Amino acid sequence: MKLKNQNTPIDLRPKCKIYDIEMDKETVIKTLQTNLINGNDIAVGLYDTEDDHFELKIPPSQRHFWSPKMHIWINENNGNTSLSCVIGPNFKIWNIFIALYVLVILFTLVGVVLGFIQRANHEVPYFFWAAPLGLFFILLINLAARIGQYWGKAQVSQLKSFISMTIDKKI
Repeated sequence: MKLKNQNTPIDLRPKCKIYDIEMDKETVIKTLQTNLINGNDIAVGLYDTEDDHFELKIPPSQRHFWSPKMHIWINENNGNTSLSCVIGPNFKIWNIFIALYVLVILFTLVGVVLGFIQRANHEVPYFFWAAPLGLFFILLINLAARIGQYWGKAQVSQLKSFISMTIDKKI
């Protein structure tokens, strides 16, 4: 088995790919389903048969605002099974962050455009302050995301340990 980390320092949704698992695709799926059904206290999840996709979550009793989800896609090529994993926040949190980024960028662009209009009219371009303020708020949102990643780090390890236990390999 080979593990390939596909993360960059600015990645908010870590990815990894696990290659060369010594089980066929159906065995991996059945093993994951069995371990999820057996009432373990590490992870709960759902399986989507259409695209061989698992969604793992932290059990409800252990969840908090920053609890992560792990999405796993199972692929089989030339007799080798591989897992592609993406770990990220709950979709509600993800949507909040996307909405905040979009709002800050829109207000920044509007402010810069109004600044150019003021400058073209030979007025003092006060709206140019939108650019550094927008950058500040983008950095603030990114800091909040990093804090959330830090608070969810133990639970990310918990989800990874569930996969390691299931396929009997270290992630």
